[in-house]
Amino acid sequence: MCTVSWLVDVDGYQLFFNRDEQRSRSRALAPQAFQKQDSKVLMPVDPDGGGSWISVNDHGLSLCLLNFYQGKMPEGLLKSRGQLLKSLSGLSAQSKIATELSEINLHQYAPFTLLTFALDQQPQGFQWDGKTLETLSIKSPMTSSSVAFDSVYTARQNNFAFLGQAPDADQLLAFHQSHQPINQTGKHSLSDKYQREENGLTIQGELSVCMHRDDAKTVSFSHIQVTDEKATFSYLDGSPCAHHITGIEALRETANQSCLYRAQTSFNPITSYQQEAVSLEL
Repeated sequence: MCTVSWLVDVDGYQLFFNRDEQRSRSRALAPQAFQKQDSKVLMPVDPDGGGSWISVNDHGLSLCLLNFYQGKMPEGLLKSRGQLLKSLSGLSAQSKIATELSEINLHQYAPFTLLTFALDQQPQGFQWDGKTLETLSIKSPMTSSSVAFDSVYTARQNNFAFLGQAPDADQLLAFHQSHQPINQTGKHSLSDKYQREENGLTIQGELSVCMHRDDAKTVSFSHIQVTDEKATFSYLDGSPCAHHITGIEALRETANQSCLYRAQTSFNPITSYQQEAVSLEL
């Protein structure tokens, strides 16, 4: 129940992430700066699990975590997948992520897909299906869903294709705020159940990138931009469609924003919050 897209250009890379969660789940804490290993990390925090689903550190390495609902759930007591991302968030390179994942007992985690992004390197994915860990060649966008995955995947991929071969940041932001109108992807057994009214329109809630169902919805939007000079994390609490953001510049004026500025070979955190930060020991 999440969607992530990205673009890579000569200046670095940008990530766009819709987090979809159960409506009963606690509201996440906005991104804050933490010390992990020898790195400084920016990430939001899930109070229920104590971990996170997205991070960027002072080496310019970003991580994105999606649940893989089509995998097989391991037996026994499981740890939070967000705790896994948190434990990896301070590593300095994609190669170190791969090494760490190969050494961890992944049977203590439910299935997941982990995406890694670094300057001057191709994005990379790792998928744990509950039995084996596979390295993925990934292409924007990536999505997950616990409901009607094939229909959800097809609808979101089709809508992304309308953006053209090389969508810009403003187009990707609009994509992450978008809704799926009814009767555009054909009927499936769950269609009528998840039709909803949003912003005066009847939409197919479970197919929408900005997802809306009775039990779950898109609860936040994250935008990370990494260049040689700094990493900027812009965060919107709540469904992104409710903010009516018209472009990246407007996002920066509206969102809760945090930065890591580069000094020599590392970034130094300078954080500007629009709401009070909460200090946590992770």
